[in-house]
Amino acid sequence: MKLISNFSKQLNGEINLPGDKSISHRALICSAMSEGESRIKNLQESEDVLNTLESLKSLGIEIFKKDNVFFVLGKGFKGFTEAKDDLYFGNSGTGLRLMSGVLSQQNFPSRLTGDDSLSKRPMKRIIDPLSKMGANINASKEFTLPINIIPSETIKSIIYEMPIASAQVKSSLLYAGLGQEKETKIIEKSATRDHTERMFEYFGANISYTDSEVTLYKTDKFLARDIEIPGDFSSAAFFIVAALISKDSKILLKNVGLNPSRIALLKKLKEMDGDIEITNKKNLGKEPVGDILIKSSYLKACEVSSNDVPNLIDELPILFIASSFAEGVSKFSDIEELRHKESDRLLAMEKGLKKMNINTFFKENIFCVEGKGKDYLFSGFEVETYFDHRIAMSFAVAGTNCKDSINILSPECISTSFPEFISLGSKLGCKFETS
Repeated sequence: MKLISNFSKQLNGEINLPGDKSISHRALICSAMSEGESRIKNLQESEDVLNTLESLKSLGIEIFKKDNVFFVLGKGFKGFTEAKDDLYFGNSGTGLRLMSGVLSQQNFPSRLTGDDSLSKRPMKRIIDPLSKMGANINASKEFTLPINIIPSETIKSIIYEMPIASAQVKSSLLYAGLGQEKETKIIEKSATRDHTERMFEYFGANISYTDSEVTLYKTDKFLARDIEIPGDFSSAAFFIVAALISKDSKILLKNVGLNPSRIALLKKLKEMDGDIEITNKKNLGKEPVGDILIKSSYLKACEVSSNDVPNLIDELPILFIASSFAEGVSKFSDIEELRHKESDRLLAMEKGLKKMNINTFFKENIFCVEGKGKDYLFSGFEVETYFDHRIAMSFAVAGTNCKDSINILSPECISTSFPEFISLGSKLGCKFETS
């Protein structure tokens, strides 16, 4: 199968985006750990989220869908039952790492697995601190999947200074800290996504948090809640850039999550002179949302510092595309973590950008992208995605400014995070087709 992205004359219209993936994982897990029935609206139904959902069902949690609302019958922090088989998380590092924290305090063994891509990703970053909390957890000699968790007599709280910026690691430790007598404290050098902290607070946890420190105090239980999940900003990112680099375009993305820890891309694109306006601001639970109006723009080059990276990491591939249509050389510092995502995203983007005749180079360990301006049109080519959804969608967006078309290989990976990408893009005027 191929996804063909053709030149798109202009983008117009408005759309609602599916629910935020990060929040969807957390909504399911917190609902399962609460006492009572929670109802979730606008849950993202990507493969990643559905793998988390199925894992929870395998652990004895009743979950069903009625009239586009998901009902979760929670059983408390330690109310899960042993799964009959391995718990499979597909491509989802978020689901697997968060559930590793949850399962570390259960009284039965668990074995966590994933697809080929997830099976290559580093797990030492959660195994080490969970082990310090008393978890009996191990993986392969290379600290890759499968993860095996054996019941531990005692899980204790921890004060942990994060060696790397990772919302997944932070969240895993917070889930393991639920129900413990003493406080769990996580100290961060760089602020990361705070969806877990906000979700814990919404479910009644005794928690405080700043950009540099999170403290989870003794929390005995979660209370069931109704949740409406904001539109996924990481999904919105692709259409934001598509509208900015396309001529005569104007689109409106409605009810998008605007969590301050997620919108670094929005701030960076505005610094690049992107014509972006936020309207209709409100809150859904503890999460801020709003409508995003985007118009065609002449972008200038950007600079991304090491402090920007933690909250830009997932959006860097699409920011590379935006930089390709900006004036000047964009510079990106300390982005080596890109090599440890679903694929080596830095290598994948370098290869694709080279086919676009975009010059990329390293200068004193800073990755540089030499933009060619808004009016740049390039010849078509075929690009390998390495089964990485963000690589696939980034080059699909680039294809809207191609003289003819980009053929994108293995686009099935898009379903892991944004199965509606092609249909919603087509609604806005993107000329996508599959073959």
